[in-house]
Amino acid sequence: MYKLAAMGLLALSSFTLNAATDMFLKIDGVDGESLDAQHRNEIDVLAWSWGASSDMRRTCIQDISVTKYVDSASPQLLMNQMSHMQYPRATLTVRKAGGTPLEYIVIELRDVWVSSLSTGGSGGEDRLTENITLNFEELKYQYTPQKADGSGGPAISATITSEKCR
Repeated sequence: MYKLAAMGLLALSSFTLNAATDMFLKIDGVDGESLDAQHRNEIDVLAWSWGASSDMRRTCIQDISVTKYVDSASPQLLMNQMSHMQYPRATLTVRKAGGTPLEYIVIELRDVWVSSLSTGGSGGEDRLTENITLNFEELKYQYTPQKADGSGGPAISATITSEKCR
């Protein structure tokens, strides 16, 4: 019975390890604390969301929301949010981790500014987190499918401008 349970846990943990992703945000002129060899000094991202909505009359593009740890980028982002500083570029990269890492989502933003920043936490956490929201003029969304051998297939991309609601 214990062997069966142990094998089940081992199988589940293997699946979990294969399903992991790494996410990074690079903003021109802002240094984060990532130690990743390919994304050194970028911002480690914990979660992100973005989208668009529409009705019969118009389509609205949403800002990108990013959750990250409080790090060396935090004071820079706060000061630049308060002064309405615009960054030329920002890039969000999502990578499948594991034996054959693949950067399968790359979102490139042009003419970017921090539209909001909020920090919070609780006594039970080992690190504080913050949420930043990025507004942008143009977004290029690129998706790279993964082939059976683990390599990337041809990238598929779309570029949109962010006229808030058209």
